[in-house]
Amino acid sequence: MKRYRLIQFCWTIGACVTLGSNAFSQASAQSRRIFVSEAIPLRNDYGYEIIGRMRDRILLFRDKAEDFEIQAFDNNMRPMWNRVLDDIDKNGVQILAVVGSAETFSVVFKQRRRGAVHLRVHKYDAGATRVDSVTLKTYSERMLATPELDIFRSEDGNCFVVANMAERGRMETTCFRLDRLQVLWDKLLLIDDVYHDTNIRGMEVSDAGDFFMITEWNNRRSRLGAHEYQVLHVRADTNRVLRVPLPDFMTVDVKFAYDNLNKALVGGGFYAERNRDRANGVFYVRISTHGDPIVRYESFSDRLISALRKKDVADDTRGIPNVTVKQLVLRRDGGVLVVAELYHEIQRGTLAGRGIWRDGMRLVMDYYYDDLMLITLNPDGSAHWMTVLHKKQYSQDDDAIFSSFCLLRAPDRIHFLFNDEVKYENTCSEYIVTPLGEFDRNSLLNTYGQNLRLRFRDALQLNANECVVPSEFRNKLRLVLIKF
Repeated sequence: MKRYRLIQFCWTIGACVTLGSNAFSQASAQSRRIFVSEAIPLRNDYGYEIIGRMRDRILLFRDKAEDFEIQAFDNNMRPMWNRVLDDIDKNGVQILAVVGSAETFSVVFKQRRRGAVHLRVHKYDAGATRVDSVTLKTYSERMLATPELDIFRSEDGNCFVVANMAERGRMETTCFRLDRLQVLWDKLLLIDDVYHDTNIRGMEVSDAGDFFMITEWNNRRSRLGAHEYQVLHVRADTNRVLRVPLPDFMTVDVKFAYDNLNKALVGGGFYAERNRDRANGVFYVRISTHGDPIVRYESFSDRLISALRKKDVADDTRGIPNVTVKQLVLRRDGGVLVVAELYHEIQRGTLAGRGIWRDGMRLVMDYYYDDLMLITLNPDGSAHWMTVLHKKQYSQDDDAIFSSFCLLRAPDRIHFLFNDEVKYENTCSEYIVTPLGEFDRNSLLNTYGQNLRLRFRDALQLNANECVVPSEFRNKLRLVLIKF
């Protein structure tokens, strides 16, 4: 699926063009249309995945108890047809990814036969007819280390790296292109055991098939002098390790993304001065194949901390607790938008190391997903603007599947869609944010009497003006198409 970057309104002549919040609200309300599909029973389904738009239809992949099925909907979310993928044997198969493109979609899966595990891809046209298939790799029979495959995708969704990390000290990696069903490289990486622990901070794939594994070392006050990122860069012809020293601060959380337009690995996150439980500012890392890495950090202002903690912090301990980096949005000029969320969970019913069981089965989990924090950083790492989007979500024992938000990218704005409350009937809202940090909050829809519970965090953006949001209500699935 094509991804959309955040573009600045600042042109070379130095002028800035913006739309006021009222203009955004009126335009959004006038142009928004919402279509809801019929209810689909999920009683016998193991899972499902929205493939996306292909020609005049939207496709849904269903992993059912006995088979795999494709279901098609028209532009008004009315059912068109459904077909079983009878060329994929259900026995010994685990689906790794279902990827759609403009004309075809592909199913990446592993299949176990006679003790060996095969990594395979089947490609289908818009009518769910198979047009090609290939076995990319075969993992020989192993008694004590059954292959555990993790899959990583590039920004354009065309290059994949499949990593088998079942054996400590060894990582089998295979990189392939989906459009040509071609293996670009296949390597066995001998690595230290510590890579299997909590040191790994990210794994990224470029559109050209380069693989980056980022690890962090000595992230504590007593070892700040040796604190650094190590980036293992794997290409078809060579491997190398890049080091980025971080001697000035400890990190709280970070996320990485590869900037294919500017050919650089970009990271954005939060740092701590004394206690890693509280973030004191934002930092930026930029690693290019040529030249020295760029590292810069900016402290939070009292105004931003006060907006998040909802009190005056002039005489209080500085810092923001429970902040997590959710996404990075790359800008065309090399900068980045860091999207963070205040999140924490509480497990209730524990005492002296023993669990107090509810209903004789499980403990009680409380999930809190609160305000969003947006920080835009320039290509040199300096802060462009920072703002806070208020929301408050609480749920219990649902794995937080109805919490958090969906981020939609358009060339001139970003939409954040979310549930105002997590309950059976509620209202949904959206924030519309401009590239200059101005925002407006609008009401999106009301689910009272609609039998809808929207899973915004699992929504799929189809193009610049459309997205599909799954809804699960009383074990029935509906797909909600939102057009802006």
